[in-house]
Amino acid sequence: MALLYRISNINLVSLQFHFLSILFILASRAWAVELMEIDATIALGSNFHKFDANPDDPPIVEPEPHELSGPIEFDNMTNLAESVPVKDSVNYSTLVAYKFEPDLDSEWTHSYQILVYISASLCGLPDTWDTDLSENGLTLYYTFNETVAQSTDTNEMTAIKFRNGYAEGLAEMQMQVNVSEYTLYMLVIPDSCAECTSDSSWVYEFAVSQKNLLFLYDVEPFISVVDVDYDTVIFEAGRINFGKNRSYGMYIFEDGSYIPTSLNQSWCAISESTGYGTRIEIQENTTESTRNEFLVSGLEISKHYSAVLVVTFTDIPYGGGVFKQFEFTMSTSKACKLAYSLDFCNEVAYAVPVSTEFYQGGESWEQLMAAYDNYSQSLYTPFEYAMQQIPCDTELSARYSPIRTCDDCKYSYKQWLCSVTIPRCISPSHAGPQNMAYDAGLGRNHFIEQTINPPLPYAEVLPCLNMCEAIVRDCPSDFGFACPQSADLVQLSYGDPNFDDPDQTTEDGVSVTSDLFGYVQTYRACNFMGEQNVQNTTSAA
Repeated sequence: MALLYRISNINLVSLQFHFLSILFILASRAWAVELMEIDATIALGSNFHKFDANPDDPPIVEPEPHELSGPIEFDNMTNLAESVPVKDSVNYSTLVAYKFEPDLDSEWTHSYQILVYISASLCGLPDTWDTDLSENGLTLYYTFNETVAQSTDTNEMTAIKFRNGYAEGLAEMQMQVNVSEYTLYMLVIPDSCAECTSDSSWVYEFAVSQKNLLFLYDVEPFISVVDVDYDTVIFEAGRINFGKNRSYGMYIFEDGSYIPTSLNQSWCAISESTGYGTRIEIQENTTESTRNEFLVSGLEISKHYSAVLVVTFTDIPYGGGVFKQFEFTMSTSKACKLAYSLDFCNEVAYAVPVSTEFYQGGESWEQLMAAYDNYSQSLYTPFEYAMQQIPCDTELSARYSPIRTCDDCKYSYKQWLCSVTIPRCISPSHAGPQNMAYDAGLGRNHFIEQTINPPLPYAEVLPCLNMCEAIVRDCPSDFGFACPQSADLVQLSYGDPNFDDPDQTTEDGVSVTSDLFGYVQTYRACNFMGEQNVQNTTSAA
């Protein structure tokens, strides 16, 4: 009963007690799959590493091909080597020609077919080019037919358009009996352009390979925002694999200074950009936890930012990948401050209400964090005593559950306890309909009101209901843990997107809605903690 009394003192009603086309798709995505593999031997730092610090694309309009007359001389063609990118340029009313001889003895060559991956990244456009366009006015043509290539008859070639600063394609050739040599011919030619002159120039990096694409674009950001306060943001890059011969960098652009639509998929343009506000090198020793979390500070209150992750292949002169750009906005209030690297509640990585002492300068960030962490740990002690009465190490038939262990129970209870004693805080202007608003000096329990004494109004992102359900699932039934069942009772202490929420909601509790003007707005419907709980839930299903 002492345990239940402790729980009730926290003032929660909650505890009542996924053959050529397929091959190309796989190859174009294989780099992402490789990068997604989490290295289980990550060396974690004891603390977070601190770094100081578009609208939808318009409809694509297909350009007319720029007609060139006369044959080209094969002596003027540039020979390309396997997996060796080149940097080049082409002017309007001209072309640049390349050729590549596939290695027929390569392990990547099939006995019946030749495959060559073509990829390119656009570094620069003509000065008069409209950078709001997705089309780049440049096309790469290829053929295995020598006569067609020499005639520059692009109608007989396969075209790869540059869009958003990026181009990729797969050249294929069926091998023939008694033919021992094959050559891939490629022409880079500007499209028709009314505003272009002979001085108009496109700069690009270009590579061919029988193994894989060397310039890449992924439609997923690969990095997500964990939480923000008024000057700091925590990012998560859990799917990054810190393998050899690659490095990662994230570019943060301030509002009004962003990557133009015409180049937002270009590794070259982004890597050479000077318009970013902050550039972060993401390394294995600068992230924490298996989710690869890292922190960036020195940002500005209420400011809107865009960011993009870039991977560079360090074993070649040019080459790498770009992940989809994402955006985030800093808090509009100083009522909340990010908490992380706590000793006891070590999975806490979100903003919490600041204390009056911290706000007035009389308390350090470290002292504020210690106050929260020590309070949570003190409430865990009675639960530890109760767990000592449970036969955790006895034979399986005598345990309280054949599939759950005492360690499962301790973990779930700790995550729940930390979430209810260390409330997740957001500014009132970012609050959604399921978030709990508080005036200055108020909070969910006596500790928040009397010890923290929040100096400014704020809103709380309530714990997710499934954190309560995890305790019921993982702990002995003798403890009498129970969770509210009706919507009215749930909404008093928990966030649950399943109750009367018409908006779309993601798995981590972020609800997505649209305002009257059609802009997408997001708010976090509930605060979920406990990576192990996600794994447990999956294994139990």
